Amino acid sequence: MASMKKAHTLEEKRAALIIKYRSFNVDSVEKEEDRLVYSLSRGDEKYLMHILMDKKTVGIAFIRELRDQVEAGDVTGGIIVSDGKYTYSARSNAPEMSIELVPSSLPTFDVFEHAYVPLHEILTDEEKKEISEKFHAEPFQFPWIRSTDPISIILGAKPGDVLRVTHKSETAGKYLSYRYVV
Repeated sequence: MASMKKAHTLEEKRAALIIKYRSFNVDSVEKEEDRLVYSLSRGDEKYLMHILMDKKTVGIAFIRELRDQVEAGDVTGGIIVSDGKYTYSARSNAPEMSIELVPSSLPTFDVFEHAYVPLHEILTDEEKKEISEKFHAEPFQFPWIRSTDPISIILGAKPGDVLRVTHKSETAGKYLSYRYVV
């Protein structure tokens, strides 16, 4: 595993959060003229992450380029981190090409270090079934959290996932709640 260097740009800080909370291993980092290319792995999955520097607009050409690299290698998917705006064409075509676009609105600081942000975890399918039986409710009946929420983006939560939220309280102690990702 390659060591993580200190992030300097806003894009690198966002990428570092995603790498940390999705438990990615950094296999390699390559610097090209206007971007950093990370090769990431987690178990059997492999991802390519492009960190685009100084781009005001990210169009479909960047999405297609990453898609071609994903298809050429034995890679699960791609992630683009940019401080620029994504064009309509890029946003609408990225999901079907297995490319995730990280928005510039994602905070560059670690939201989980804030005193009022509890621990969030994505449940496995087995755990989802257990809580459905325990509470006699379907997952969609739990309170919702959007897939565009910074917590969902950092964790990589997709619509249909359920998050376990571990709260700590002086009066109630430790208690759990669940959120359904829409």
